[in-house]
Amino acid sequence: MNKTLYTVLAYLKLTKPIITLSVSFSALTGFVLFSKAFSDGWLVVYLGVLLIAAGSSVINQIQEADSDKLMERTRNRPIPTGIVGKKQAWLWAALLSVSGALILGYQFNLLTSVLAVFTLLWYNGIYTPLKRITPWAILPGALVGAIPPAIGWVAAGGSLIHPHILFLSFFFFIGQIPHFWLILLRYGEDYQKAGFPSITSTFNTEQISRLTFVWTTATAIAAVFLSVFGIIKSLTIAFIILGLSLVLVISFYKWPGIKRPALVNRAFMIMNLYFLLIMLLIIADSIL
Repeated sequence: MNKTLYTVLAYLKLTKPIITLSVSFSALTGFVLFSKAFSDGWLVVYLGVLLIAAGSSVINQIQEADSDKLMERTRNRPIPTGIVGKKQAWLWAALLSVSGALILGYQFNLLTSVLAVFTLLWYNGIYTPLKRITPWAILPGALVGAIPPAIGWVAAGGSLIHPHILFLSFFFFIGQIPHFWLILLRYGEDYQKAGFPSITSTFNTEQISRLTFVWTTATAIAAVFLSVFGIIKSLTIAFIILGLSLVLVISFYKWPGIKRPALVNRAFMIMNLYFLLIMLLIIADSIL
C-alpha cells in the first residue's frame, strides 16, 4: 500500500469513524425532530458534531495509548504501533475539535457549541480517567451518548428543557449501558490485562449477560414510550417501533449465560442496527 495512503488511513482510524458517524447521526435526529424537515443547516450540524466527535476520539486514543498496547483489541491502533506520534495526534485532535466547535458556534448559536465542547470535556476529562478508577464509569459515561441529540435540537432552535428532547436524550442514555455490557462480555479479560478495573472480577459471565438483558429490555421499553411522550406521532411508525422492540427483547431472551464471542458480536450488531432504525423512524415521522 502507498505510504501516503497508509498514513491517511491511520489518521482516519484515530477518529473511530463508525462511532463518530453514529454520534453525528444522533445529532441530526435531534435537529430534524425539532425542525420537522431537513431545513437549512442540517448538513452543517452533522459536519460540526462529526468533527468534534472525531477530535474527542483522537484524544481518547492519545490518553489510552499505553493501555492500548496491552490489549489484543487495540494494540494495532495507530499510536501504539508508532504510525502516528502523540504530538501529531494532538495537532490532529485540536484541528478537528476546534473546527467543529467554531462551525457549530458560527452557524447556529453559542449553546450548540458549548454543548458539543462539554461533551468532549466530559468524555475525555471525566469518563476516560474515571475508567481507571471504577468499573462503574459507564454510568456517568453514558451521558456522552445522550447529549448529541440535544445538540441537534438546540441547533435547530429548540429549548434544552423541552420534554421531547429530554426523553429522547434519556432513551440514548439508557441505550449506552447494554453496549458497555456487551463490550465487557467480549473483552473483559483484555481490560483487566491492561489494568482497567472491570466488573468481570465482581460478576461472572452469566450475571453480566443477565444485566445486559435487563438494560436491553429497558432500552426497548424507552423506545416504545417515544410515542407516549409525543415524539412519535404516526401510529404506523409507533407500531413499527413496538415490533422492533419486541424483536430486540426476544433476540436477547435466551441471553443469560451466553459466553461465545460470535454471539456477543452478533448481539452488538443487532443493538447497533436497532438504534439506527429507531433514528431513521424518528426522522421519517418528523418529516412526513
